[in-house]
Amino acid sequence: MRLPGAARHRAPFRFNITPMIDVVFLLIIFFLVASYFIRSEQSRSVELPSAGHGRRDDEQNSQHLTITLEPDGQYSVGGEVCTEDAILNRLRQLSSNQQDDVPSQVRIRADRKAHFAEIRRLIELCSQNQIVSIRFAVIAPNR
Repeated sequence: MRLPGAARHRAPFRFNITPMIDVVFLLIIFFLVASYFIRSEQSRSVELPSAGHGRRDDEQNSQHLTITLEPDGQYSVGGEVCTEDAILNRLRQLSSNQQDDVPSQVRIRADRKAHFAEIRRLIELCSQNQIVSIRFAVIAPNR
């Protein structure tokens, strides 16, 4: 017989947090992979030239290619050394994927000791492939 006023024993309500933990781990993996791809674009270290009137590149363009020009004249994309033919193929591919509302863009990271002839050659290759948006990576001088 149950006594009136006696405490009822209920099983405590428990939250199942396993799905939440799974989602958190997936988010962590996503951000780690995303940060790796952002850093791989600039994985070859070069000494950038300084420019007094440079602007920050806050614009995020999904149709861009970053080409690094090293002091010895080698081209690299995403940390991999490329030949001029490989660069030309990448530029053709970028140009063919170009959308009307978002123009393709080439970002050149040239070492300050690189010869202008190689930079000029990159600009000419971009022009031949109808890529008109070219940006140069520079550092701001110490003021």
